[in-house]
Amino acid sequence: MEHAYDHLLHLLAAHATWTLAVVVVAAFLESLALIGTFIPGSTAMFIAGAFAATGTINLGWLFVCAIAGAVAGDGVSFWIGHRYRDSLTQMWPFSKHPAILERAQAYFASHGTRSVILARFVAPLRAVVPIVAGMAGMSPMRFFVMNVLSALVWAPAHIVPGVVFGASLQLAGAVSFRLVVIIAFVALAVWLIWRFVRMLLLHIDNWASSSRRSAAEWAAQHPGRASRRLARLLDPAQPALGAIVFITGLVPVCAAVFSYVLGNVLRGAPLVQLDQSVRQFLQSIRTTWADAALVRVETLGSGWTLMALIATMAIWMLCERRWRTIVYWMLAAAVSQLLILILRFVIHHSAPLGESVEAYVFPSDRVASMVIVYGFVMFLLVRRATMLEAALVAAVGNGIVVTVAFAGLYFDRFLFSDAIGGAAFASIWVAAVVLTSLWRYPQRPPARVFMPPIALVVLVGAFLLQTVPAGRNLVPPSAPAAQRPPVVVTQLQWSDSQWKTLACYRFDMKGTRREPMTIQWAARAEDLRAALRDAGWSEGPQFSVRSVLSLVAPHIDVMMLPLLPKLNNGLPSPLVFSRARLTGDTGEPGTHRDVLRFWPSGYALAPRRHGNGNGDGHATDGEPTPIWVGSLVHERLRRGSWPFNMVTTYPDDAADLSAPGQPAGWRTLALPGDVSCEGRPVKLVVQGGR
Repeated sequence: MEHAYDHLLHLLAAHATWTLAVVVVAAFLESLALIGTFIPGSTAMFIAGAFAATGTINLGWLFVCAIAGAVAGDGVSFWIGHRYRDSLTQMWPFSKHPAILERAQAYFASHGTRSVILARFVAPLRAVVPIVAGMAGMSPMRFFVMNVLSALVWAPAHIVPGVVFGASLQLAGAVSFRLVVIIAFVALAVWLIWRFVRMLLLHIDNWASSSRRSAAEWAAQHPGRASRRLARLLDPAQPALGAIVFITGLVPVCAAVFSYVLGNVLRGAPLVQLDQSVRQFLQSIRTTWADAALVRVETLGSGWTLMALIATMAIWMLCERRWRTIVYWMLAAAVSQLLILILRFVIHHSAPLGESVEAYVFPSDRVASMVIVYGFVMFLLVRRATMLEAALVAAVGNGIVVTVAFAGLYFDRFLFSDAIGGAAFASIWVAAVVLTSLWRYPQRPPARVFMPPIALVVLVGAFLLQTVPAGRNLVPPSAPAAQRPPVVVTQLQWSDSQWKTLACYRFDMKGTRREPMTIQWAARAEDLRAALRDAGWSEGPQFSVRSVLSLVAPHIDVMMLPLLPKLNNGLPSPLVFSRARLTGDTGEPGTHRDVLRFWPSGYALAPRRHGNGNGDGHATDGEPTPIWVGSLVHERLRRGSWPFNMVTTYPDDAADLSAPGQPAGWRTLALPGDVSCEGRPVKLVVQGGR
C-alpha cells in the first residue's frame, strides 16, 4: 500500500497539467447554468488542494485555474440569462420545476448584486442566480466585478481546507502509512455523515412541510375552537411546529431517565454503585487550581445569580405585558419544588459509606432550580433572537448548566444520581410549560436582539460581584477511601484472615466485575517501585506523542504501546508497571508483555516492634506500611488489527514477579487453609526485611 500511495503521487506530479485542466473544467461546469447543481466542483477543489499540499501540483497555478473556471462558468450563465430572458421559463428544467427559478429570483430581489457573491456558496442557487442576474438586466460590467470577487473568495475557501488535509496526510505519511489511511477514512466518514444528515434533514423538512400543510387544511375544514387553534398552530407560515415536535419527544425521554434513576435509587443498584465510583474518581483528581476555578464557576448557579436572572426576565416580561408567561413559570417552579420536597420525605436516600450528609437528597434541588431558571431564560431568548444568536444562547446556557453541575459533583454537593434525577425532573416541567406557551402562542414574538447581551451582562456581573470566602470549598467534605487513614493490622492478622476481606476483582464505574486482583503487597510506594524496577519492570502509564503514534505504526514492539488507565470503583491506579514477557513466549518477539496495576487497600501493617536496648521491647520501626492490592494481566499484540495496533488482555496469575536468577527483594507469605480467592491463588508479598 505504501508503494501504491507513492506511485499515485508521482503519477500526479508527472501529469500536473492534466490535473489543472480537470480543475478548470470542474470549476467551469459547477458554475454553468442548468447543470452546475449536479457537478461536484467543490469536492474537486478540495482534492486538488490536498494534492497541492503534497507538492504534486503548484498551488499558485491551482488558484489561477480554479478562479478562471469559476469566472467563465458564471459568465456563460449570465449571458444565457441575458440572451434568453423571455423564453427561459419555457425551457427545461424551469418548465417542469419553476420553483428553482422562483427561489433564485426571490434571493436576487432580497440581496441585490450581493447575491452573485453569496449564491456561489449555496448549492441549489449557485448556477441559477447568474441567470437571474442576466434576466433582471444587470449591467455586464457590474456582474463581471461581482463575479471575479466571488471567485476570489470561493476558490481559496474550497482549496485551503484541502491543502490542510493534504499536509496532514504528508506529515502522517512520514510517520506511518497507516496514519494516512486512518485520516482518509475519518475524513471520508465525516463527509459521508454530513451528506447523509443533510439529505435526511432535507427530506424531513419536505415531509414536515407537506404533513403540516395537509393537517392545517384538514383542521381548517372542521369547525370548532380546537380545530381553529390547531389550524393556526399548523399554519406553514408559523415556525412553532418543529419546536413542538422536538419538545414533545423530549418529555418522554426525560420521564424515562427520571423513572430509571428513581428505580435505581429505590432498589439501591446499579446506579448507586456508579454514584460511589464517580464520587471517588472526582475526589481522587482534585487539585488546588481546579478547586479555585470551579468554586468561582459555582457562582453561576448560586441563588443570587438565579435571582438576578429571574428579576431580569420578569422585568422584561412586565414591559411586554406578558402576564401569563410570568404566571406559567412561577407555577412551574413552585410545583416542582413542592414535588421535590415530597420526594425527599418519601425516599430515604442514605449518604455514601454511612455518612450523615444533609446535601445528599434525591432529586437535587440545586440542579433542578438551575435547569428551570436557565431553561426559562433560554426559551425566552431563543424565541426572540436570530438563528446565530439562538445557537449561541443554547450553547452557553447548556454549557453553564453542565459545568455548574459538574462543579457540584466535584465538591461533593450531591451524587451523580441526584444530579441526573434533578435535571430530568426539571426538564419535564420546563418542557411542559414551553409546550403550553407554544400551543397558545405559536407565532414568533417580535425580535429582541438586545436581550442576549443584557442577559450576558447580568451573568458576568453576578460572576464578578459575588465573593468567595478564603478557603471555602477547598477541602473536600469527606475524603475518599484512598485518602483516609488506613486501618492498621499486624502481619499475623493480615496473613491469617484479613486478606480474605479484600476485593478479589477490579470493579469498573458501574460496579461490573473485571479482572481478578490476586496480589497483595505490603510496602511503601517508593520501595515497591524500586523492587519492581530491579526485577525488570518499568513504570507507566507512558503517554507521549511517540507512544500514541505507536498505535498506528507498523512493526511496533508491544512495549512501545501506552498503558491504558483503568479504574477500580472510580479510583485510578496510582502504580502501573509493565515488563516484556520473560517466560512462555510462543509468538514472535515483541508481541507479549505483562502489566501490573496496584490500588490502595485501605489497610496497613503495624510497625515492627523490637527491643530498644533497655529491655522494654516496645520500640517500633517508623510508620505503618500500606498494603496494596494488584492485578496482573498478560497483553498480547494483535498484528491483524490493521491499521490499528490492538492488544488482547487476559488474567495471568502464574507469572513470576521477580527477575529470573536474581534474589528477590521481597518474600511471599505462606497462607493457612484456603489459599484462593474464588478459585484463584492469592499472593501476599512483604519486603524481605520484615
